[in-house]
Amino acid sequence: MRIVIVVLACCFAVPATASTLELDRALMSATHFGMAPMGVADRKALAQAGLAYWESFDSRIPQNSPAEADWLKKEMSTTDTARISRLTATSEYALWALSQTSTLCVDLFRSANELVGLGAFNELYSWTKTLGCYGSRSDLLFYLKQAGLSDGKDDGPFSLQHFGIYHQEITGIVANTLLDEARGSK
Repeated sequence: MRIVIVVLACCFAVPATASTLELDRALMSATHFGMAPMGVADRKALAQAGLAYWESFDSRIPQNSPAEADWLKKEMSTTDTARISRLTATSEYALWALSQTSTLCVDLFRSANELVGLGAFNELYSWTKTLGCYGSRSDLLFYLKQAGLSDGKDDGPFSLQHFGIYHQEITGIVANTLLDEARGSK
């Protein structure tokens, strides 16, 4: 009984990260839904929300074992299309693909956090790089389902609902605000 209590206590002590829904909503809210210019404080909040989202996403992707990683590396070096087709249909490949995306996105949002307010050109470049995290929502959903981590819907345990508005926000309001700030500083 004592062991059960300790296990339950550990489970409840860990922050609830079973879903990115709250982080997804926070990121969507940080965009202000494209309704206002995004000053430095707003862009910093957006970068922090993006970083929190991708850190949570990344932390919940199980890692392949070293043996699985070696097998993947070997299989990915082939030119045999039948082997490649079999490889890309595995959960190991899906986990690898998800991990590649989420690790990159954590790095990109860390960079965005560091560059907010430090010059329009560098900051816009950093924001533009983050768009790569949102390039293929359908691929992420497919790999999440293939890995057994979700049902393949964007409102599942890995909520992707902010993906559409994020792209609009960066290419619209954030880019325009940075351009206006750069013009004003000349």
